[in-house]
Amino acid sequence: LEGSADVAFIGGFSAALATLGRNADVIVLDTTDPQKPKPRSVGEAVSRVVRARAVNARFIAGQMRHGPRGASEFAETVDRLVGFAETTHAISGTLIEAVHDAYLGDPVVRAFILRENPAAAKVIAERLLSARRRGLWHPLRNSIDDDLAALIAEAEALGVAA
Repeated sequence: LEGSADVAFIGGFSAALATLGRNADVIVLDTTDPQKPKPRSVGEAVSRVVRARAVNARFIAGQMRHGPRGASEFAETVDRLVGFAETTHAISGTLIEAVHDAYLGDPVVRAFILRENPAAAKVIAERLLSARRRGLWHPLRNSIDDDLAALIAEAEALGVAA
């Protein structure tokens, strides 16, 4: 989740193997402690970043202090998470659910994103809707599709191109 190059490289590698009918246990090196790097599966590494950073209340509050750029950071996080889910098939739907709940399930954060950066709100809703429709995320609430469609419509009403 640190950069789109990670998704392109790791996800591209996994997708290329899948095209060849093969599967790989993709391992990344967690260098959080440079003295003791640890190999982790992609799913485990992404899960750690989502839980420690992306849905962390302090991270969210910090991004909200950055206005439009903070909202853009939320959109980039969702885009990378769904990108990993699409290409590696190693990302659980519960991670996508956690990000949805932190960004759009919280009315204060949702209003912030829509107010500060309607384009980011639209990207988030579209990527989550795509993840749901592609079977990468199975939310328990039947209203998710309608909620995401409503957010897209709200963003478009604020001037974001369709």
